[in-house]
Amino acid sequence: MKKVVVAIDGSEASRGVVDYAIHYANREPDADMLFLHVIALSEHKPVFYGEGTVVIPPSDEEVKAQFEEFIKVEMEALGKTIPRMSISVRSGKVYDQIVKFAEENGAFMIMIGHRGLGAMERFFLGSVAAKVVANAPCSVYVHRPRTEAEGK
Repeated sequence: MKKVVVAIDGSEASRGVVDYAIHYANREPDADMLFLHVIALSEHKPVFYGEGTVVIPPSDEEVKAQFEEFIKVEMEALGKTIPRMSISVRSGKVYDQIVKFAEENGAFMIMIGHRGLGAMERFFLGSVAAKVVANAPCSVYVHRPRTEAEGK
């Protein structure tokens, strides 16, 4: 059985990679699609407590339910299902958690979207997709949405 980790974040690039994963799962009968969302620090909500602020991440169940709906909508739009799939949620450094998850599950491949950071953001932050490619224990498919100039 081929285990395929599909990293999702709800962005347009993520929507494209989910669509690709749905098509892939229908072409590869032995594919087990392991959807993963990593809750990054930027997704944590500040809560004021006494004189300070406590940062609380959204609950795994809340996030999982949102992504179940996200994937369901994409499957309905394509008129296809995914025979074997699961959705997992983790917290931490996004690229690090994706790589660890792939290692722990003996992944055959990782699918990830590329959002196209600006030059300054890429210089200071780096690309999550590039870091996954550099550290992955398996092949990585990077979905890059076409721009309006390239045509749809």
